[in-house]
Amino acid sequence: MAFMPEHIFSDPAANNQTMAYRLVKERFIDTPLSSEGAKRYGGRWNPVGTGILYTSSSPELALLEQLVHLPALPYQDLPRLFLITMVFACTPKLVEKLSPNWRDPANYYDNHQLLENWLNDPDVMALKVPSAVVAESYNFLLHPLHREYSEIKILSTKAFNIDPRLWNVRNP
Repeated sequence: MAFMPEHIFSDPAANNQTMAYRLVKERFIDTPLSSEGAKRYGGRWNPVGTGILYTSSSPELALLEQLVHLPALPYQDLPRLFLITMVFACTPKLVEKLSPNWRDPANYYDNHQLLENWLNDPDVMALKVPSAVVAESYNFLLHPLHREYSEIKILSTKAFNIDPRLWNVRNP
C-alpha cells in the first residue's frame, strides 16, 4: 500500500500534541489562524468582540461544520475551500456542564457566560467542545491571546473539493 506524502508525519499524540483541522475559503488562505471573523460576528462559543479560532478534530467534522454554514447555491457556485491541517502542543481541556440547550442559538449567551473566564483570560490555549452538528464529535476552540497560540504549526494547506453528492441543491 502506497502512502500519500501529506499523510507521512509523526504521530502527534505520541508527542502530547493535538491535530486540528479547519476549512477556509480561498480569500482567507493567507490568514488561516485569523480569528477576525469570530471576533466580528460572534458565534456559539464567543460573543462579538472576542476572537477565537474554531477548529475540528477531524477533516470530516470540519466539512460538516462548513456545510451547515454555506448558502444554498448551485454546486458550481460554491466557494473554493482549502483544508488547513495544524498541530499544537497541548491537550484541549474538555468543557463540561453544558446547558441542556447549548445547541440552541437563543442560548448562545449562556455558552458565552460558561466560557467567560477563558474568553477574558485564557488559562489554556485550547478547549474541547461538542459539535452542534454531531454532538458525539468534538471541535477545538483556540484562543489567540494565549502565549502558546503563536506556536501552532501548519502541517498542510491543500485544496478541498466537496463531493457533489453532499450538495443536493436543486436549481429553480
